[in-house]
Amino acid sequence: MSNFVDEYPRSLDDKGRFILPSKLREKLKGTIYITRSPSAKDACLYIYPEEEWEKISEKLGKLPTATDPASAAFVRKFFAKATSYEPDKQGRVAISQRLMEFAGLSRDIVLVGANTRLEIWDARRWDDYQDDMSDDIISEGILKYGINI
Repeated sequence: MSNFVDEYPRSLDDKGRFILPSKLREKLKGTIYITRSPSAKDACLYIYPEEEWEKISEKLGKLPTATDPASAAFVRKFFAKATSYEPDKQGRVAISQRLMEFAGLSRDIVLVGANTRLEIWDARRWDDYQDDMSDDIISEGILKYGINI
């Protein structure tokens, strides 16, 4: 299992591509999956390595999509909005226009480590998100979820 940490400022070229940092290329070799954040409030994209995508696919495959319209809608939207890519030899990854529009990506982006995935944020949005985030968010999460770290 890959764990992603840190922040990586990147730039999109005219074709909507960015270059993966060299230290992430091994974790993201082969097919990767890029999809929208399930929360429109976050307005970012998620990058999953193939191994993690398969785990998610397996979990979603167990939802009662034949009998529960909400499950069916979620699965349909989650997969329909995703795209698979293989980084090229230079480590470049292309982002589709529809995903760029959803996340409001400009030329300057940030790859954000989020444990089992990377997130792609517009650099300005990422700065605004952090400015709006409570300094106590980590303490609140530790208490709420009983994480003893």
